[in-house]
Amino acid sequence: MTDLEIDKALALAIGYKLFDVKFHDDMWAVVVFRGSWRVFSHSDWNVIGPIAEKYYCFPLRLRGGAWEAISRGKYKLGFVKADTPQKAIALAVIGALK
Repeated sequence: MTDLEIDKALALAIGYKLFDVKFHDDMWAVVVFRGSWRVFSHSDWNVIGPIAEKYYCFPLRLRGGAWEAISRGKYKLGFVKADTPQKAIALAVIGALK
């Protein structure tokens, strides 16, 4: 998945509806309040940090520099390895909530 695909998949996985997510200026944005939009990027700690807390998904650095994260969804577990801690959180949450 590309970073843009991860952003959209994450927004949809955590509950944004398709009409609440839009592509604008080469990035994804989500509706915040009645027509007010904000950038939604998993690489931004202001976005991914609260998601990590809500889904209790915290990354762990592995030998060799990779990151892993585990997230528990309602019915399954999301476990991934990625090149950044933010991407590991995003992919784990997506996997757990699919």
